[in-house]
This record gives sequence, structure tokens and C-alpha cells, in this order.
Amino acid sequence: MANLPDPKTQRPVVAIVGRPNVGKSAIFNRICRRRIALVFDRPGVTRDRLVADADWEGRPFVLIDTGGLGLEDGAGLQEAVEREADLAIASASRVLLVVDGKEGLHVLDTEVAKRLRKAGQKVTLVINKMDPGYGGVKQNEFRKLGFGAGMEVSAEHGLGFGELMSEISQGWSEEDHQKDERMRIAVVGRPNAGKSSLVNAWVGTDRTMVAPIAGTTRDAVDVPALLDGEEVLFIDTAGLRQKRRVEDPLEKIMGGRTAHAIDRCHLAILAVDSVLGAGLVEKKVAGLIQRAQRPCIVAVTKWDLTHQGGEKTQGAAFRKEYEAALRQALFFLPDVPMVFMSSIKRSGFEELSRAVTEMRKARSIKIGTGELNRVLSRATESRSTPVKGGKKLRLYYATQVEGPLPTLVGFVNHPGVMSEAYERFLTNRVREHFNLGGCPLRWRWRGRDKKKSDS
Repeated sequence: MANLPDPKTQRPVVAIVGRPNVGKSAIFNRICRRRIALVFDRPGVTRDRLVADADWEGRPFVLIDTGGLGLEDGAGLQEAVEREADLAIASASRVLLVVDGKEGLHVLDTEVAKRLRKAGQKVTLVINKMDPGYGGVKQNEFRKLGFGAGMEVSAEHGLGFGELMSEISQGWSEEDHQKDERMRIAVVGRPNAGKSSLVNAWVGTDRTMVAPIAGTTRDAVDVPALLDGEEVLFIDTAGLRQKRRVEDPLEKIMGGRTAHAIDRCHLAILAVDSVLGAGLVEKKVAGLIQRAQRPCIVAVTKWDLTHQGGEKTQGAAFRKEYEAALRQALFFLPDVPMVFMSSIKRSGFEELSRAVTEMRKARSIKIGTGELNRVLSRATESRSTPVKGGKKLRLYYATQVEGPLPTLVGFVNHPGVMSEAYERFLTNRVREHFNLGGCPLRWRWRGRDKKKSDS
């Protein structure tokens, strides 16, 4: 099972808090120097905590964006939003209290300041929207919050961030800035497929927001945890919907969060709602995983809700039939582990942990050159190599090289003759022999010197 990591082992953590629509996410993006958080002219866009790795002058730290405190939400999510913010504040070594320099002091600013003083955290007041040409006659109002004059910035124009980062990074020691080597696991799938429930049940505490409303998670939420003694980072994502069902422009932006999470992860867990099965959305997400060449595990969620899922005798046969149909639907993810689970009943998590451990081993496997070439020799003997333009492919030898995935360099006489079908054939033989499961295998084909090729 996964547990929370010891906070003392973490790098400096900076949390951004404030009332809705003061520009917290824009500041988050400016500090990260890339667009991660959703920025939209609508209060309450950020609901979950959004966590990202950031760097200032070669010193890495963790940055957390939080939902707006004090938002009246008809969906009844405000309590969960404030709980998310409280968790972020509790884990932070520095808190940035963001206020709107144009609007001036707001009653909600005062309420947020009270919350921070009660938490006893070190706070830096950030006055946003101090754009060029703006007179800024309201800054003195913010002294009433009790955090001094504050640092003036303009997230829209990128002004004032050098001074801000210099101020908050004071006192960071070199020991605080270690290279992040955590395995990043992205949990992806359609909205309301049980992704956040899966992460929460696995981690053992409410670290992401769970509500019976599809699309509660809007950003990609990073959740640190310990898995079998190793620190990992779960990325809980906003789900994808079918395009014809996406009318809200905000949701169109959210769709890109899934692709971004897959691109930055080491392992993708595709959550499939057992009641709904694999439809166009699941196939689209699986396609993103395949194109990104990421190892994948399929987690069949809400298994307790299937009409035969709980029966020991008929349930086993039903599960076998279900898995066969699911593999057929996701045929382009061959050999991926499939785990049937229920977050409510807390079943399937040991199996999921084992699958992650095996995938981690597969990603870092060291393949001996001699054994690899014996496998390839038997493969080429059993199936003739392709011919193109009168040239027949000849495979001389292959060896493993460094890479984020098992990466092989194969030396052949004519690299252009290698076909996708034959490369897939060789890949399957290698994966089967070395027990790589659903872990992708990368090939690089190189031609040998002409004289050596003809010998």
C-alpha cells in the first residue's frame, strides 16, 4: 500500500493561497515558467491542489496552487476546496497570500489572513495585478492583513517575480534541493471513473477531491506517497470527455491536462469504469498512452458495482470474459496488466501495487547483449526478415543503450527496409523473453559500414 512520505524529506514547498480570481494560477504559471494551471476568467476554476516541480536559479522546490477560499459554490464543493487549501498550507514551508491590487482589500482577504495566522505558517503577501501604468493607490490597505507592505507583481506582464523569488528563497539550504527521482504515475480516464477515489484509497487519506459530480478534478493534481518504501508521485487528472459532449470552453482546456500528464509521467494507470466499460474516451486515452510510449496498467474501477463482480464462483468466469472483451477493445495496448478493484471495498490495491513494482523493474531492466542476440537469432530463424526494393534486411546484432525505457540499438544492413510489422514481431519476442509485460520497448536502427555489411 502507499503511504504519505515524511515531510522532512521533501524539498522546500511554497503554497499559493487567496480568495477566488486574484490571479493565483497565473502567478503559479509565471513561477513555473510554463503553463500548467488553468487560467480562466471565472472564479473557482482551480478546485484541487495543483502541485508542480519548479526551479529558481538552479534550486528546485515544490509549488502548490490552491482553489479560491470563500467561494460560494452551489455544487457544495467549497468545504472540500478549503480542506484542499488547508492541506497545502500544512505541508508548505512558505505561503504566498495573493490579493488583487486593483480591487483593494476584500473581506475574504481578511478571512484568509486569519486562517493563515492560525496555521502559524511563514507568509509573504503578494499584491497582484500591479500592471504598468496602474497608479496603485490601494496597496496600503493590505497592511491591515498583518503581513507588511507586500511584494507587488503583475502576473499578466511578468513583472516583480525576480524580487519575489529572491525574498521567498532566503534561508533555503543546499540540502533542501535534491534532484527529484520519484517515479511519476498518472491516473487517467474519463470523468467520474473513480480516479481520485483510487488515489485516495491507495494513499490512505483524502489527498484529492472526491464528489459525485463528473469533472470535480479540473487540473492535474500531484500527490506524493510511499509505495513499497519508494517515494512516488501520483498525478490525478481531469478526465476526458467525447468532443461532441464538450460545450464548456473551460472543459476543452481541461482535456489537454490529460495529455500533459501522460507526457510527464513514467507510468500511466488507465482507469476504466467497470459499469461503462471501454468506449471512445478510453480508446482515445489509450491511444495517447501508446503514442507517448508510456508503460500502462489498466485499473478496472468500481468492480463491486458489476452484477456478478462479488460472486466467487460466477464472478471468476465473468471477470475472465470481461477482461477478454476489454483487451479486445484496447488491442493496441498488448500485454498490459489489468487489475480489478473497488475503492469503496478497498480491494485490488495489493495487486495494483505489485503491478506497479513489476513495471518499475521492467523500466529499469538491464538486458545482456549475448542473451538479447540469442533471442533475436531465434526470432529471425522462425520468421524471415522483410524485403524492400530488392533488398533483404539482415540483422547483425543489437545491444541495450541508456534511455527512459528499455532502449535497443539494432545494427542492420539497410535500416530503411525494417518494417513496423517486423519491428513489432521482434519487440514481442524480446518482451516475452525478458518478462517486460506491458512496458514499451524502443528501437533505434543503424546501418553498418558498407564494407562490413557486404562481408
